[in-house]
Amino acid sequence: MSREGYIRELRAVIGPRPVNLIGVAALITDPYGRVLLARRVTSGRWGLIADLCELGEALDVTLRREVHEESALTVTDAHLIDLLCPDRLSEVPNGDQFYSYTAAYRVTAWHGTPQPDGHELAELRFWAPAELSGLPLTRLGRAALAWQV
Repeated sequence: MSREGYIRELRAVIGPRPVNLIGVAALITDPYGRVLLARRVTSGRWGLIADLCELGEALDVTLRREVHEESALTVTDAHLIDLLCPDRLSEVPNGDQFYSYTAAYRVTAWHGTPQPDGHELAELRFWAPAELSGLPLTRLGRAALAWQV
C-alpha cells in the first residue's frame, strides 16, 4: 500500500487526531564537499531529499527508495547521523495533526546523475556549505548546516 493510501485509510478511522509519522532525509555530498539540495515543486525553499516511510518499511530501504525516486541516484552506502524529534505538534490545512520524526542519513557513496523527478522536486543542485546560509531553506536544509561539520 502506498504511503498516501495508508494515511488516507488511517485518517478515515481516526480523523484529524495526532499521529506519529517517521521519515528519512538524505545528506548527499559530492567529491568537492558540496551538499545536494532539492527545491520542491510547491515551495521556493531548498532542503534535503526526504519523505515518509511506507507502512512497515525499514528506514534504510525508505532512504534508498526515496533518493532514487526523487533524484535518479542510487545510494550504495549511508550512515545514520541524527534523529530529529518534533518540538511541537504540526497541523496541515485540513486539520490533520501529527508529530514528525526524521532519521537523517549521511550518504557516503552513490552513483548516477541527479535529476529531479518533476513531480515532487523541481530542481536539484549541489551547493558549497558557505552558500547555504544565504538560501531560503526548509527545516532539513537548516539542519544540513549543522551536519556539514
